[in-house]
Amino acid sequence: MIKDLYPFIQAYSLIIGLAVGSFLNVIIYRLPNNKSIVKPRSKCTGCDSQIAWFDNIPVLSYIILLGKCRNCKAPISIRYPLIELICGLMTLMLLSIYGLSFEFIVIVLLCYMLIAITFIDIDYFIIPNGFIIFGLAISIISHFFGLLSISISQGIYGILAFGGTLFIMGAIGSWAFKKEALGFGDVKLGLVLGSFLGTELSLLALFLSFIFAAMMSIILLLAKEVGEDHMIPFGPSIAAGTLLTILTKTVGGGNHIINWYFTNMWTVEYLF
Repeated sequence: MIKDLYPFIQAYSLIIGLAVGSFLNVIIYRLPNNKSIVKPRSKCTGCDSQIAWFDNIPVLSYIILLGKCRNCKAPISIRYPLIELICGLMTLMLLSIYGLSFEFIVIVLLCYMLIAITFIDIDYFIIPNGFIIFGLAISIISHFFGLLSISISQGIYGILAFGGTLFIMGAIGSWAFKKEALGFGDVKLGLVLGSFLGTELSLLALFLSFIFAAMMSIILLLAKEVGEDHMIPFGPSIAAGTLLTILTKTVGGGNHIINWYFTNMWTVEYLF
């Protein structure tokens, strides 16, 4: 029965993801500016006119309007439909990995949070405490009711692995460079994420985070978008590393990247 309904579940999940992406656009714009995320209705930043419901359909309205406001023809940032599309497609991918389960709901909420954090940190260099509280609340509820595939003890080890490593590296970096090397918001985010991932996946997410951070720094420096002494937000790299870790989960609870590493990297072919 469920198998017959699965295409409809997929379509519904995609629609929900697109809608959540639209709401995340509101959060990303309003939350750092201490504005209500509930009211008033969205307005055009060019002419300040309210956006009608039929011009606020995720992705589709952007295409119909050719990326411009209906009233003043001011350009609409491509980031709005991009975030909506990312949320929609990610929801579909998570559904295929976790199935229709409570764990799927928990993980998809976590991923939505990471997407919002990414763009807020890029724009404002902050990770609002509201996200940390939200993540902690979801983590506590999930562990209390056994909604995750890891135990409470594994969650605690994950907290120590992810958040503890970031704290130590931040402290060492601040001592070595005589300035803040890692924001405390990043450490708090690491503590939250570790509680969902456990030790092994936390270490993988950390490793991937540093790779993403290095790549981002090199690209920005080569493009001369930042100077050598300019701070680059680490939150987006943490989010990217964590999302990739979550999206490469295997059916049995392992991880494709970790499996590939231990299967291939220690063979004679790779060593010699």
